[in-house]
Amino acid sequence: MKLTLKNILIYSMLTFAVCLVLSEDYISADEKTGSENSAVGSESSITVNNCRIKLIDRVILGSDRPGVLEFVEPNEGELVKKGQEIAALKSDTLQAAKATAKKKATNDIEIRYSQKARDTAYVELEMNLDINKRVPNTISKLDIKRLTLNAEKSDLQIEQAELEFEMNKLQLKEIDAQIDETKIIAPFDGIVTKKFRSTGEVVRHGDEVLELVSTKRVKVESYVNIEDTWKFEVGTPVEVQLDIPGIRLPIEENKYTGKIIFIDVEVEPIHGKSIRVWAEVENKNDDLKAGYMATMKILPVKSDSKVAQKTEVK
Repeated sequence: MKLTLKNILIYSMLTFAVCLVLSEDYISADEKTGSENSAVGSESSITVNNCRIKLIDRVILGSDRPGVLEFVEPNEGELVKKGQEIAALKSDTLQAAKATAKKKATNDIEIRYSQKARDTAYVELEMNLDINKRVPNTISKLDIKRLTLNAEKSDLQIEQAELEFEMNKLQLKEIDAQIDETKIIAPFDGIVTKKFRSTGEVVRHGDEVLELVSTKRVKVESYVNIEDTWKFEVGTPVEVQLDIPGIRLPIEENKYTGKIIFIDVEVEPIHGKSIRVWAEVENKNDDLKAGYMATMKILPVKSDSKVAQKTEVK
């Protein structure tokens, strides 16, 4: 019995020692795997320096037709809303033409008169045909043909009146379109940065009136090595930090997120083995100013994407 207990104790101690060794190996393997994954995640990101911030929504609004500016509402620095009428040409002549066209487009007197005339023409034709049925040859064949022609003509007159009525409606729409051309509408929410013309000035077709800019989103543009372009695609997330040369500001610690929007289809000759790319980044607080320099970190979703291998250039 003593021998058995002794053996059991020995076996228990050996088993405990083996389990302890195995657990240490397992923990070491886990730590190694974690460190390797961390290294892979770090290496998979692509850091792009010397990025320049540019505006995406920047337009110069001009006149669609020649005329005299009736008003140019906003001044430089003022905010405008999408769809807001911010400038317009004088349109008195067009407004008068619209009033006339509107009267014509709602006037169906010609149609109603033509319908009455048709009814009368057919009644007259039927009466004369009835007379000839009762007393043959009372009305000559020539008169019957004339009456038949008048009845058919009345049908065509109704079609003509209806066509003119529709043409009047189209003319009204045309004048409305011309009036719309006198208006300058803000295509998006933004701020007026330049005012080229003022109220009362004469403008020609295409003359610049206002410059409108939106800073809610910006473009972060730079050049990426060819071998790195295989690691990401349009839609890949990015992280941007300002990197203003010569100074250090607290704002440079902030990080801004976005995604790749454009990857060029050709290599830029002046940049050697690099391809132009740019990302769209949200700029809710207007921190990112056009012209600032920044660093962009591209964060590929997959670390096992096809990566172009570097080749030695002879």
